[in-house]
Amino acid sequence: MFEIADHAFASVLERLDDFTDDRHFGTWALKFALREATVRLQTRAWRGRELPAEPDPQTYCSSVGSEPEASPEQRELLSALPAAIADALTPEQRHVLGALALNGVPIDVLAERLESNRGAVYETLRDARQRLRTHLGRRGPTVP
Repeated sequence: MFEIADHAFASVLERLDDFTDDRHFGTWALKFALREATVRLQTRAWRGRELPAEPDPQTYCSSVGSEPEASPEQRELLSALPAAIADALTPEQRHVLGALALNGVPIDVLAERLESNRGAVYETLRDARQRLRTHLGRRGPTVP
């Protein structure tokens, strides 16, 4: 556990050039150190675990949409989502969306496994979500 705290502290020291005078240093350093420590803990928790297989969106969407408080619009959107995922997304986008949104894999863990970086994985997720909105918007359901 001390190694995680040491790494977080070292990361703060490496980023001192990013600090600007318009922020309180203690708040900035604590926030940055907590984020670094959280990433390390998540990565450690996933060490040795395989990423879940790409989930079946049909199964996931049908269980979410069956809740009593789901509105008819939500049910319509969720019923159209699996086909939209299959039709509109690239295999890479499906993999990233499935891992992050449906299986709860931390973004830093996924980036490491894909030998990429957090920004590139986030951009892939953002692009996938935008493609889904566009695709579903053409088919009728209102997309928030």
